Amino acid sequence: MKIIRLATVFLTIGIMAVLMMVAGNYYKDSARKIPADGRKEKEQVLRILAPYETNTNSKMLLDLADQYSRIKNNPRVEIEFISKNDFKKEICMNLDQDQLADLIICDNSIMPALINLIVLRDISDYINETSKVSHYFLEQWNNTRSDGKYYGIPFTCDPYVLIWNKNLFNKNNVSVPENWDDLKATARTVQEVGINGIGIGARQPEEITAFFIQLLYSTGGSIREINGEGGMKVFELINYLKNNKLIPVECINWNQLDLTNKFMNGEIAMMINNLSALSVIKTGNIDFQVGVAAVPFEKKENYMFHGKNIGISITADYEASIQFLDYITQKSIVRQIADATETIPVQVDVEYNYENDGYVLSKEFIQKQKEHGIAKSSLNSWFDISAAISDGVYQLIGETNPSLRNIADTMQDKVRIAIIEN
Repeated sequence: MKIIRLATVFLTIGIMAVLMMVAGNYYKDSARKIPADGRKEKEQVLRILAPYETNTNSKMLLDLADQYSRIKNNPRVEIEFISKNDFKKEICMNLDQDQLADLIICDNSIMPALINLIVLRDISDYINETSKVSHYFLEQWNNTRSDGKYYGIPFTCDPYVLIWNKNLFNKNNVSVPENWDDLKATARTVQEVGINGIGIGARQPEEITAFFIQLLYSTGGSIREINGEGGMKVFELINYLKNNKLIPVECINWNQLDLTNKFMNGEIAMMINNLSALSVIKTGNIDFQVGVAAVPFEKKENYMFHGKNIGISITADYEASIQFLDYITQKSIVRQIADATETIPVQVDVEYNYENDGYVLSKEFIQKQKEHGIAKSSLNSWFDISAAISDGVYQLIGETNPSLRNIADTMQDKVRIAIIEN
């Protein structure tokens, strides 16, 4: 009995020693996590602001954030989505309240305006040290720079394309338009079967401005001579399409997602939209095949680097933000982003995945985009410029008998003032 009691005592002492050791370690660990002032350490969070509105693009970013957050020692990434219509307002409000997100994703044409607003941080040292420039199309860097300094990185390459209903075209023996005369003829032909010939999204100022400039550059015109020969040709084309009811007047109330849905519902035979519209079409269970080609041109073929850039805000956690840029510029992630959004890989040494492209986007188109792509004209006053251009387009489409010359002159005056004042 004595031996049993001694064994019980020793066992109890041993259990107590183990418990005390565990408790000691627990309190040591807890002490490491509690700062000297007694407050519990906060979880590190990296915030990203993005103007994505489609489910597919939003999911891509959320998946990317989740992947990154799961890597050991990485901060948790939070994505804040806002409407393109509210983008400038949201940025300015957050800037005034010192509540900018760490990273900001924006249309590449908008970045110079954000640089001018002193929203973004100079990341030239990072760009130069990591030799990032050589991995991208050189033209894509145009809208990331100011005074020789870099403030962002190209995030997506999302050109405007012509998307059409292949079944409808084949049934009516319609050819895919390559130039503006073809576009008019094709739109008239498909209109005869009771469907709108062509659609555009004209509701959001930056979107309709991008569309307008896509057409303007194909005439040989430029943003500094909107009321010149090239600009007048764009006005005449839009007016022709409107007067002949080849383009629906209600398109002034459509954003690009609305436009895509109209196309999927069979209300429009073809549309000029971003390539990423295919990511929406792919999940839409449509009952017809889709074709994709370059936007019809007037004087010369026009391949423009539409897409998004990403930059670090002036109030960001710089080291954590740079670490995230390192992650998303890896080739495997660049390919993942392109595949998820149906866009062209933003880096030159990452190939477009033709096998998974059910829309027969030709290798020739991709090659021309790479070799001849140009960046949209973008200036520090882009918000004012896009407001002026969109106002003119609204007037052109909305009025019964608009004066093309007056609209062009007024638009040019507003654009000139916006450029001069900035």
